[in-house]
Amino acid sequence: MKVWGVTLGWLTVMASLLVAVFVIKQPALNNDILALLPQSEPRLQQLETHFFASNKQQLSFSFSGENKEQAYDEMVAWLAKKNITPRFSVPKVEQLATFYSQYAGNLLTPSYQHALTDASRFQHYYFSQLSKVADPFVSSTINLDPSLSTAEFLTSVITQLQQFEMSDGRISIRHLDNDYLMLFVHAADNAFSIDQAVALNDDVLAQLAQLHTNYPHTSVHYSGALFHTAENAQQAKFEMTLFGTLSLIALIIMVVWVFRSFNALWLASVTVISAALGGSIALAIFFAEIHVLTLVFAVTLIGIAIDYAFHSMLDLTTHKNGFSRGLKLALLLSLVTTTLGYASLFFSPVQLLTQVGVFVVAGLITAWLTTLLLLPSWQARLTISVEAGKFAEKLSALLKSIHRQKVAIILLLLVSLSVFSLLKPPVLNDDVKLLNASPQVLMNNEALHMSLLGKDNGQIMIMFAENAEQLLLKQEALKVKIKQQGGQALMLSDLVPSASTQQKNNNEMRVHHASLDVVTQLTGSPLVLSDSILTLDAALDSPLGPLIANQVILNNEFAASWFMVTGIDKTQLAEWARVESELLVYDKVAMITAGLEDYSHSLLVTIAIAITFAMLLFTFKFGFKVAYQQGLILGLTLAAVLLLCSAIQTQLSIFNLLGCLLILALAIDYLVFYQINKLTPSNVLAISLSAASSMWVFGMLAVSKTPAIFSFGLTVLVGLICIYLLAPLCVALPNNKEK
Repeated sequence: MKVWGVTLGWLTVMASLLVAVFVIKQPALNNDILALLPQSEPRLQQLETHFFASNKQQLSFSFSGENKEQAYDEMVAWLAKKNITPRFSVPKVEQLATFYSQYAGNLLTPSYQHALTDASRFQHYYFSQLSKVADPFVSSTINLDPSLSTAEFLTSVITQLQQFEMSDGRISIRHLDNDYLMLFVHAADNAFSIDQAVALNDDVLAQLAQLHTNYPHTSVHYSGALFHTAENAQQAKFEMTLFGTLSLIALIIMVVWVFRSFNALWLASVTVISAALGGSIALAIFFAEIHVLTLVFAVTLIGIAIDYAFHSMLDLTTHKNGFSRGLKLALLLSLVTTTLGYASLFFSPVQLLTQVGVFVVAGLITAWLTTLLLLPSWQARLTISVEAGKFAEKLSALLKSIHRQKVAIILLLLVSLSVFSLLKPPVLNDDVKLLNASPQVLMNNEALHMSLLGKDNGQIMIMFAENAEQLLLKQEALKVKIKQQGGQALMLSDLVPSASTQQKNNNEMRVHHASLDVVTQLTGSPLVLSDSILTLDAALDSPLGPLIANQVILNNEFAASWFMVTGIDKTQLAEWARVESELLVYDKVAMITAGLEDYSHSLLVTIAIAITFAMLLFTFKFGFKVAYQQGLILGLTLAAVLLLCSAIQTQLSIFNLLGCLLILALAIDYLVFYQINKLTPSNVLAISLSAASSMWVFGMLAVSKTPAIFSFGLTVLVGLICIYLLAPLCVALPNNKEK
């Protein structure tokens, strides 16, 4: 009973540590798809958080067909009951008139300036403006600014802001001969916890289904980050549960068949559970938020950690005094090589991969300690079944017969791979969309809404400056270029002209005072121009403040603003950005993809360094001849994996390279165990069990609906098959097993 007490005590301590860390650190479980993406440089990261964070909470709906108005109104009423309100609202005209009239004479439009240069032209312009009795800006500002410059300025601004027509208070858009009503709402900040995101997603879909029942001839499309979050969360939870359950069932079957003992099953479970606890403790310590997809990838730890238990238990069944020296050395070398492979993920630009690396490294170290500390005390209780022993002997004999044909096999493989690489060379594609497992209906809805908003042909740009005034001046200069090229853009400087421009406008009003005599004649009093300058700080407190605040960020280090340009080729915008270092063409997808491409290149370098390190290790331990053969096997395995995966997927991604990194670590493990313990039945059985368990785990990842997980799982599955068949070819036979 002592061994049971020690083992249960070990698990209790591990579980207690996990609970303590979770209570102290309180990490959150996250499934925001944006959290997977590589982080931008610090200055740009501040902008992204400030400018685009609120977009994560936006939900968009479009209504078309018959009864779209009724469906729209029912949706608004239903959302209001959940305290989800419309995101956009235009300030009242009276509020805008009162605020902007304080700066009369400083805010001029090009058309007003043109009219001002000639007295007769201005008189005609002025009377035409007065005739617009229905114009709310004229009627609201004429008493505050008789020159009507404020009315003209506000008309220009609001016209640019209102890119859509309003129909009875609803946004109406005509697109491809169809009429759409659009609704934008803002969900609560806490809607993106996984449970709440899933709950709200389910409620919205149920309501949309009800609308379809009520109005069968009305189409409603929906989009927003919340829906992607919910779909990815549910898919990840499903895959995590399914993969984990099937992995455990398969491992139980393997252990029971080989050892025919509850004790062996218990020890294998203790090893895996300890590894999972150790990995979870590390995640909770190092990360405030843990992504749910981390847990999907982390299921692979089961297939690796149990290798230690298999090798250890089979070694204990064939030795009377604890572990053999060869097993201890092989376990240590295996731990070092595998952890080094996963540790390279620490430097990944994708936080998901960093978390996977931390989880697996901590888990493997825990599994290694568990094996060394606990398993020897169970030696007397471990036995191997007769059937498993006979199977191991047959398998050992088969591998030895294959070993005798190693030269022919290696030559045939070299020729085959060379021909295949010439006929179908692998193509690397690091598109960030490989991270997304959202259903196609959501992707189609996003594309439709981008088209309706006119953003499918627009380009976001970001401009930096030292201060607010410099930022406004630079935007005004760029706006001139955009207009000359026939493009359009609503900029911060359109809402808040620079102080320099305002002063020029004021001076122009004073220079052409003769043109303004018509105003004095009609009002019977001299026209008074403002001496106040509209500052950005004042504009932030204006009725348009919320809109302005979403376009600008000011701090002690810099000022920056974003805007969208339409009607200009992206290559032209890129050329402007190349000349102006503080101007950035903001294409997040392209930026992330470029980052992943850079990381892919660094992964190739990492793999080359890992092979070099392995060759040095093999040379030091086994001699140059064996090291050369093992290096050849590693190279052939990786080449076969990449070519086969390229043929199956049509193109490779960074996740195939990450799979190769893991394959490299596992391959070194197999080579080490084979070279130290040779093709003895117990060693062959242990490696076969390890390979079979890993193939099962990674094989299930290869049926994942998430492209990244599929690529990773497929690569490792193919690699395991290749290395299992090729690793025995470089074993130096005959030789005595180390004791």
